[in-house]
Amino acid sequence: MYWEQTAAMRVENENSTFQDIKRGVRKGCVLSPDLLSLYSEIIMRNLENHPGIKVSGHNINNLRYVDDTVLIAENKEDLQKLLNIVKKESR
Repeated sequence: MYWEQTAAMRVENENSTFQDIKRGVRKGCVLSPDLLSLYSEIIMRNLENHPGIKVSGHNINNLRYVDDTVLIAENKEDLQKLLNIVKKESR
């Protein structure tokens, strides 16, 4: 997104060395909301065929509102599978 970007942190009035920024979007960038929506949708679509809970005959394994996501499963094993998929797809 941004080429050759670097950043440093300030802790107790001392700056760290500059580090290369390898990925991400600048805070306040106008693209941030659109990119979040796009990537979140892609990740969640990869969960569609995985177990969740049944509600009126529909499989539900995630609930989303703005930038919050809840993963839903009937047991720990299925929840871990969902988490693993999200982790893999988020890289």
